[in-house]
Amino acid sequence: MRIVVGCRPEPRGQDALALGALLARQAGARVVLAHIRPPAQPGAGVGAVDAEWRAFLREQTDRLLDDAERQLRERDPDLPVERAIGDNRGSGRGLARIAEEHDAALVVIGPAPGGRAGRVALGSTADQLLHGSPVPVVLAPRGFAEHPPPRVARCTIAYQRAAQSAQVAACGVAFARLLDADARLLTLVLRPVRLYSGRQHQAAEQQVMRSVREQARQDLAAAIADLDGVVDGETVEGDDVRAALDAVTWADDLLICASGTVGPVKRVFVGDVSHKIVRNARTPVMVLPRGVRADAWRTSAPSAP
Repeated sequence: MRIVVGCRPEPRGQDALALGALLARQAGARVVLAHIRPPAQPGAGVGAVDAEWRAFLREQTDRLLDDAERQLRERDPDLPVERAIGDNRGSGRGLARIAEEHDAALVVIGPAPGGRAGRVALGSTADQLLHGSPVPVVLAPRGFAEHPPPRVARCTIAYQRAAQSAQVAACGVAFARLLDADARLLTLVLRPVRLYSGRQHQAAEQQVMRSVREQARQDLAAAIADLDGVVDGETVEGDDVRAALDAVTWADDLLICASGTVGPVKRVFVGDVSHKIVRNARTPVMVLPRGVRADAWRTSAPSAP
């Protein structure tokens, strides 16, 4: 099993390294340190290539990957490490290609610049991966490397009854088992926008919410009953996704959510709700490809000795 970790020279690249090392250690996986360079520019002559520019890129890439491997060894000297370099105008597309070439199970990236501390920040790299990656994408929140947990203690799977929800839940629980972590299904119940202020209308809204709560609990209980092993369940309410997630108790969690219901099969294609979950999560987030199989982790290629 291989985990591709996107390497960048900025301090935010350390967040991806810390999270990638943590997941690789728990999953018994190899780390593929990956960097995407801009493609070489044509020189002045026909068919010529700027050799000086290419030499500069090679030097900078080697220095970056040397530093990344050094940091990784400091965190865990026993982790098996590989390197991969790609040339692409889009770093996210380049990482997706490396993941396919190395038969990787995951791609891990850090936050975009300018995000809030403790939250996932999305930039162009994340956007490209979240709209086309062939493997699950894991996003590290800003500052994760400063105080990383000793291990992922629990995988929390965002659950909403839908066409692919059973496969998503089973895949998330299987990943928790791979990490030897606890598993929890989490359903967010969002309160509707209040359109009327009259007492009669408020009573009707409260009745609707009681029905929604009860249906969510029944759906959650049915989903847990279909899963193997011990799985916890929790429903939380909020006026929006951020408020609901803020009401959840987190304890060294990895939050797992599904792609949207549209988009290419076997590719990550984040939907509206998943996008809001990613942006407002306080923990690392994994987004699964659309049409993910429940046995996805068992079919990943084993690590080379």
